[in-house]
Amino acid sequence: MGESRLASPVVTSIRCGKGCALRTGPLATHHDRLLAAETDLEALLEFMELAVTWGELDYSTSDVVPPAMWAAFCEQHTWRDPATMERIFDLATDLALRSQAGSAGTDTLAALRSFRPCHHLTS
Repeated sequence: MGESRLASPVVTSIRCGKGCALRTGPLATHHDRLLAAETDLEALLEFMELAVTWGELDYSTSDVVPPAMWAAFCEQHTWRDPATMERIFDLATDLALRSQAGSAGTDTLAALRSFRPCHHLTS
């Protein structure tokens, strides 16, 4: 059976870019969980659950990076597999916006139509 790239036992350092202000302060813990999504399936599952429930639950008092920042977060970090992480963050953003659209109405639908996923990653 082939080994999954996401469940690989080899852990390499994922680095923040110059523009990452989330590694300190109230969002630091969630920042680290988002980074772990590449190598920790539990962290990846938490990220997808957050995306799916974004429009159903109130996260306004939670210290989580909101979906509007996920594409930029993805771009500001160096990943082992940038293309896969771009797909994961794009999928999570799309899920969160659709979840929110189901409960928020036409303003969110307009945001969905204008959504542009991050395509500026380099290896």
